[in-house]
Amino acid sequence: MKLRLFLMLCASGTVSAQSMPLPPVVDHSTYPAGTAYAPKPSSASTLYEILGRMEQLQTEVQQLRGTIEEQAYAITELKKRQNTIYQDLDQRLQSLEAGGVAGQSPTVQSPESLSPAQPVAQPQPEAPAPVTLGTAETEKERYQQAYETLKNGHYGQAIADFNRFLEDFPAGQYADNAQYWLGEAYKVNQEISSARDAFNKVVANYPKSPKVQDALLKLGYIELDQNNIAQAREYFKRVTVNYPGTTAAHLASKKLQQMDNNP
Repeated sequence: MKLRLFLMLCASGTVSAQSMPLPPVVDHSTYPAGTAYAPKPSSASTLYEILGRMEQLQTEVQQLRGTIEEQAYAITELKKRQNTIYQDLDQRLQSLEAGGVAGQSPTVQSPESLSPAQPVAQPQPEAPAPVTLGTAETEKERYQQAYETLKNGHYGQAIADFNRFLEDFPAGQYADNAQYWLGEAYKVNQEISSARDAFNKVVANYPKSPKVQDALLKLGYIELDQNNIAQAREYFKRVTVNYPGTTAAHLASKKLQQMDNNP
C-alpha cells in the first residue's frame, strides 16, 4: 500500500515538472559591445582639422607654383642665351667667309703680257700684324668664367668673380649682365640685402639694358619673400606696365593674380 502511494507521488511530480514552461533564452550576441555608449567625435574639431589641412595644401601648391615659374623663367633665359651664342657664332662665320673672299689676291698679268720696257712688279711680302691681347676678348673671357662658376653652383666664388669683373669693366659690354647675375648669386646664397642692392644697380646704372625687367621681377620676388606685400606689388606692376608681352611681365602678372586671390 505504501509502495503504491509512493509510486503515484513520483509519477505526479514528473508530470508537473514536464508541464512547467522554461524561461526564455535571450541572445545577447546581437548587441555590439560598447556601441551604445561610444562617444561621438566633435563636428567642430573635425571641421577645423579639415580647414587646417586645406590651408596647408594651398600653401604647398603656391610654393610649387612659384618653383615652377622660376624654373620656367630660368629655361627661357637659357634659351635666350643659347640664341645669342648661335647668332654670335653665325656672325663670326659670315665675317670669316667675307674676309676670305676679300683677301683673295687679284689676277696678276704674266710677264709676257707686259711691255719689255715695263718692269715686272714683284709682290711685296706683307708685314705681320702685331699680336696684341684685345680688351674685349679679355672682358668676354672674364665674364664667361664668372658665369660658368655661378652655373656650377660655386656661389661664393661667383660673387667674388663678378665683383672683380665689375671693378675692371664697369661700363663694358657685359657689365649689365654681370650686375644682374651678381644679384642672382647673392639671392641664391641667401644674402638678401646684397641681392637687393645688386638688382637695384641694374635698374639704376643700366636703364636701357634688357636685364632691367628681370631685375625688377627679382626685386618683386625678394620683397614678397620678405612679406613686404606693397613693395612687391609695386615692382610687379612696373614690370607688367613697362614691359608688356615679355616673359618677365607674364610671371609678374601671375604673381599679382596669386596675391589678389590669396591676400
